[in-house]
Amino acid sequence: MKKRVALIWPRGLEPAYALPLPYASIVSNTPAELCEFRLFDLALDQRSPEELGRQVSEFRPDLICITSCGMNFRQALEAVRAAKAAAPEAVVVAGGPHASAWPKGVLKHPEIDLVIKGEADFAFGALVRELGASAPAWEKVPGLVRREGGRLMEAAAAVVDDLDSLALPDYRFIRLDEYLRRGYGLFCDGRPNAPIQTSRGCPGTCAFCGVSAVSGRLVRHFSTAYTMRWIEALHKEFGIQWFNIIDDNFTDDPAHARAFCEAALRLKIPGLRFGTPNGIRMQRGDAELWRLMKRTGWEHLVVAPESGSAKVLDLMDKKLKPGEIGPILADIRSAGLRLRAFFIIGYPGETSAELKETLALMKRGGFDYIELLFFQPIPGTAAFEKLVAAGEINEDFLPSSFSFGERAYISKDLADVNFPLLFFKVKLADALKNPGNLWRLLRRTNPRATARKLAGLFFNMLGHRRKREL
Repeated sequence: MKKRVALIWPRGLEPAYALPLPYASIVSNTPAELCEFRLFDLALDQRSPEELGRQVSEFRPDLICITSCGMNFRQALEAVRAAKAAAPEAVVVAGGPHASAWPKGVLKHPEIDLVIKGEADFAFGALVRELGASAPAWEKVPGLVRREGGRLMEAAAAVVDDLDSLALPDYRFIRLDEYLRRGYGLFCDGRPNAPIQTSRGCPGTCAFCGVSAVSGRLVRHFSTAYTMRWIEALHKEFGIQWFNIIDDNFTDDPAHARAFCEAALRLKIPGLRFGTPNGIRMQRGDAELWRLMKRTGWEHLVVAPESGSAKVLDLMDKKLKPGEIGPILADIRSAGLRLRAFFIIGYPGETSAELKETLALMKRGGFDYIELLFFQPIPGTAAFEKLVAAGEINEDFLPSSFSFGERAYISKDLADVNFPLLFFKVKLADALKNPGNLWRLLRRTNPRATARKLAGLFFNMLGHRRKREL
């Protein structure tokens, strides 16, 4: 008998920039005879807990699934509690970045019964089979974390070794067309766009990052033939022209990146464009690759210097030296690509002197756009565990927004700095330094999301008005 599965996508992530792609893959890779799925997208269709409960009660699910990152885990819990109250016999399963990185913290909450840690594409179907068995063999479920006898039983994170064995994600199930109608698109122009992957995994050891908890440190690739089929399917069904490659690092294997570009050039799709909004590792590429990416349809590259301070980069375990940055940026610009850069400020151990080094790099780096993020410790990361050990935060800490001045954590060395005002000045200078860039930025900005962010920034600036400028 089929299990009825309620998939909940919680509030807290902006629909202009995030959509429930993990659920699209779970649905397409779970045998149809096992489950009947229904998506409750609380970001796209906001509803009260009472309304969610009513709808869940009508569906009568056997399983309730929730995914979240640390930033919106509170909203995920609110939704789970409403759904569980409406379907008390349902099994609640958590997955995604927060549950994968911090399963013991997630399972502190009695509403949540199980966690699938890692890549759930196939693991979810394995879980459903065992839940239906008279004597479940839990060891057959990759990534499963559960309670037993007062302790946690934790399997190794689920990993899909052969990525080509996956069915293409079901974008229609997650209502890609409605997301596009609402202005979905990250760092891209007005063309119909969608996220895809060419690889999973990241070998980086950055102390602030938790992506390896989901996809591991071993980089695995979809074949070029598979990714071309993915692109053609999205173009045919939804008219997609801009493809955002959301790999943790598209250029980790430059040969793979070149093969992808060469195959994409042969597709002959009119107006074809690509982006890598998660950023590329600058050291894993060269002038030839940047030129090839430009010919293939990249308009800009996202890079992540994170800091202009050698000390802070070492604290981050970024494995990058400030002196390496300039020549690489010059090669990217010479290929005709614009530059968007991620910087993290307020990192533990950073002082005003190091922050000024970062601001200096922002000015001299020749960046067309700057994305300024305020450090927030992510549960399960090395930076988080170091702060817990030092007594600066506790194990139940949850981050707030990474930008616009809303912070649950403030580093003690920079506690008196007016970060929202600093953010405003950096973004204003970024927008005004080149009128052409300002126009391109406005074309790529979702008005509703921007209005909400500007309002949040304004009120945070007022709340910090007594603090010093840097």
